[in-house]
Amino acid sequence: MIIAEQKYKENIVEYIIYIRQIQDIIRLANCDIEEINKLIIDQYKTSEKIKIKIRDWYLDLINLIKTEKIDKQGDFCFIKNIIDELEELNQKLLNQENSYKHQELYRWAKPNIEEFKKLSNNTNEGDVKTCIDALHSLLLLRIKNQMISSETMQAMQTFSNLMANLAFEYKKLKS
Repeated sequence: MIIAEQKYKENIVEYIIYIRQIQDIIRLANCDIEEINKLIIDQYKTSEKIKIKIRDWYLDLINLIKTEKIDKQGDFCFIKNIIDELEELNQKLLNQENSYKHQELYRWAKPNIEEFKKLSNNTNEGDVKTCIDALHSLLLLRIKNQMISSETMQAMQTFSNLMANLAFEYKKLKS
């Protein structure tokens, strides 16, 4: 909850990936608040008042997962909406004459985006969602301590650079 609020203000792409991690944790815990309490909330070195707020936040997310019927996979609707906003902003920046930096970062990332779309069988996905999916996948591979090739890391760096710039532009837009 606290980390999510901070990431939302600072870097919208990191926020999306963080919320995806939280979704993964909730799913791994089978939407059981007591399991989440044992695994996560009890580990916080904070007051009981804050722990109750964190627990309530997790309960709200559990209820949202159940309401939106995404207990197996998928993103919250509010995350999908943010990704849609980012897709629109990406297109706007690609079509703006003075967005040279973003256009250059996109040119570097585009072949890797197309390759990741093919590999993941998601050729109809938007480029922003593809980059976020790829970066989330990288995080999962790191958590599992799996080997990551240098080619994959180079591709991920192009996604990361593009998304960092997009997050910066999004923050400017929302300020």
